[in-house]
Amino acid sequence: MPIFTTDPNERETYGALLAILDEQEGAVHSLLVPQVTWNPLIGTSGIVYYRRLLTADESYTFYASHSTQNQASYTVNYSNFHLVQQRYLFDGKLEYNNDRTARFFGLGATSREQDETNYTLREVHGRFTLGRWVLPALVVALTERVRYVTIGRGVETSLPFLQDVFRGVPGAEGGLIWAHRLALTYDTRNARETPTQGGLAQLFVEVANRALGSHTSFVRYGLEGRLVWPLVAQRLVTVTRGLFEQVEGQALPFFELSALGGETTLRGFGENRFLDRGRILFNVEERLRLFTVTYHDVRTAFELALFAEAGRVFHTVTALSFRKVQTVAGAGVRLVVFSQLVAKIDVGFGSAGVAIFSGLDYPF
Repeated sequence: MPIFTTDPNERETYGALLAILDEQEGAVHSLLVPQVTWNPLIGTSGIVYYRRLLTADESYTFYASHSTQNQASYTVNYSNFHLVQQRYLFDGKLEYNNDRTARFFGLGATSREQDETNYTLREVHGRFTLGRWVLPALVVALTERVRYVTIGRGVETSLPFLQDVFRGVPGAEGGLIWAHRLALTYDTRNARETPTQGGLAQLFVEVANRALGSHTSFVRYGLEGRLVWPLVAQRLVTVTRGLFEQVEGQALPFFELSALGGETTLRGFGENRFLDRGRILFNVEERLRLFTVTYHDVRTAFELALFAEAGRVFHTVTALSFRKVQTVAGAGVRLVVFSQLVAKIDVGFGSAGVAIFSGLDYPF
């Protein structure tokens, strides 16, 4: 299949991919996707994605990407949602990123396009979650997150370097973050990957402390809610999400602030376009199933999605207003292997122009 995306940070990307599926008894057991892409900033990239579905609740994923301009990303992820007689869950992820196209515009909802800077974000990131099912739909989970970040000059020579424009911004020299997160999640959706009905509600608090090894101390807290309800015999599904988040602390590194922008929040902007201590976000998406095909007993649906989004970052809750709320509207196409996999292409229109994102999984 051909590939084309246009990201406000990376510009246009062209390429091709081959999807190889291992199907047994009407279910996909593994997915292998090699890709080759070309981008004017990062050059030619070789990419491999592999996912193994061991059971309906257990899987592992490997992702590797490296370009001729040293843009790199490596990820290993293992998940098991029903461990030890279905009483516990575990999710672990190790990740290395060298993003040479990262952008920084300043802080706050009033940050300006003309202040755009480029930098390289290099990070090693580990996240490990252990949860206990209190009820069939209620889980309490503890997450340990370790992140080591360094900042360097980026690949976009037409833009100034972050440290040359925003002198003294916290986090411009990188740092080590060790954070501890407690979350209470109530999830009644009928599938984790491809839900067509149900809801999710989550309350969370995350703490980092210098006394425990982190380079900075902060408290992050918030809540998120999602509703999925089907119409017209599940051919039309409405999905909504609301998110509120606030982080408090002194000299917070910019890469740990609340962010909006990218393929999972505001799809008309580049990744982390807006940064501040808090964020509020609302998404609504209509997913229309156009038709379904069955091949080797695997049911696959082709979907059209229409979406609208609105969000704003803020410094304090008392400073919240409708001024500088960013809105995005757009459409997407989806390839859905029931209860297992989603491949997507989303086109978002915002005040900064058009952005096209492609990848796996629903945005929310």
